[in-house]
Amino acid sequence: MRTIKLLLMLVAAISFTGCKKFLEKPPQGKLQEDEALVDEASLQAFLNGTFNTQATEIYNGRLWFINDLMSDEVNGVLYTEDNGEIYNRRTSIFGAFKNDTYTRIYQNIYRANKVLEKLSLASGNKNKIEGEAKFIRGLMHFEAVRMWAQPWGFSADNSHLGVPVRTAPNIDVIDRSTVKQVYDFVVADLQAAEQLLPDAPVLGYPSKWSAKAVLAKVYFQQNNFAKAFDYANQVISSNKFAMDNMQTKRFSLSDSKEIIYGFKNTQSVLEPGSELRDRYRSDGTNFSPNNDFKVTDQFFNLATQPGDQRAAWYTTINGYHPITKYNANQFNVSIIHLTEIKLIRAESGAELGSANLAIAIGDINDILSRAYAGTSMNLPANASAADVIRVTRIQRELELIGEGNRLQEIKRITARTNASPDRRGASAFCPGLVLQFPQGEHSGNTNFIMNIEGGCN
Repeated sequence: MRTIKLLLMLVAAISFTGCKKFLEKPPQGKLQEDEALVDEASLQAFLNGTFNTQATEIYNGRLWFINDLMSDEVNGVLYTEDNGEIYNRRTSIFGAFKNDTYTRIYQNIYRANKVLEKLSLASGNKNKIEGEAKFIRGLMHFEAVRMWAQPWGFSADNSHLGVPVRTAPNIDVIDRSTVKQVYDFVVADLQAAEQLLPDAPVLGYPSKWSAKAVLAKVYFQQNNFAKAFDYANQVISSNKFAMDNMQTKRFSLSDSKEIIYGFKNTQSVLEPGSELRDRYRSDGTNFSPNNDFKVTDQFFNLATQPGDQRAAWYTTINGYHPITKYNANQFNVSIIHLTEIKLIRAESGAELGSANLAIAIGDINDILSRAYAGTSMNLPANASAADVIRVTRIQRELELIGEGNRLQEIKRITARTNASPDRRGASAFCPGLVLQFPQGEHSGNTNFIMNIEGGCN
């Protein structure tokens, strides 16, 4: 019992070091870790604490808000300080909100590596523990490389610089790996997790289907449509998940059938989504146009078409258009869900053509039928691939508003077409769509190459 109590205190101590630069000093509790991690139970408890920190420090809305600030859906003309720097796509070595996010991502990687270092302590649940640790490590590297590096496809062989790949629980000075090296590492970790994780989905923990779903996202980000389609198809065909009859169930206390990986709200124990409420909420006195998320007039008009049930996700306050998606005191948080996987299969299927096109049309019609409460807006059975791709990209924006999606789509489509779809007029591969690293990386390693600064205009 003393060991477990010490372990829980350790996880809490590490969780509160997010504002410190991770690479300037070892995470607190290094000695306590070795004392506390003594058997399989303590190892699993430490790993469970890592999922809690994901829910409360990274996927609480923090990572999505940074993505959304840099998108072309947001009206950010009133933003100042950290928010203004991110919105204006001119990040520097400063900016605690951005830098703390980087720190927290790599602290999660550190914890996963610590579990893998101590894996010999595991016995009966060894596969599950190893799979969870590799899932976390792969997912966190994927999130980091998408934010702090130019996208897959920026260079012909993807030899442009990515992020540091950390494979051990230490703070050794290391350089940035190439984007190809990072993606190869991410895929290897997720494929290992796919084989090791349990089959049955449990909200709050990854299953093999979570790993497959993230692999679908990874391959889709690479515009590798054959593999993206394959993994998305495996998830959908498993029949482990089903489309909710209402989009609002994904972020509510209802038992959504769509959530493939996410976090369950347990009152007074784990209440995820704190920054979703702080940054996106618009009911009562919670909305501030100077700080909170609001969409442009252009996107508001796109998202509030007659008959579209998702128009209820928007409101207008003093001429601004915030969203209502997270207007609740408590809700479960869906990190990856069936709607997104259907959107991946739809666009990938249209790109591949042949029999896959019919599957793609079926997927996008499932989404349209729910959105419009009927088939009035459905695509015909003979819709062209180009039409399916166009409609799917629109539906992706509408379904995933406030989920940090659009920035990564701008990057992915730019890599696919060599032309930026950015409504704010960014040129292809502009440096401002990549975050600057914290100064701590360069201070610890003068050979560390920082990103180019200079915005997008």
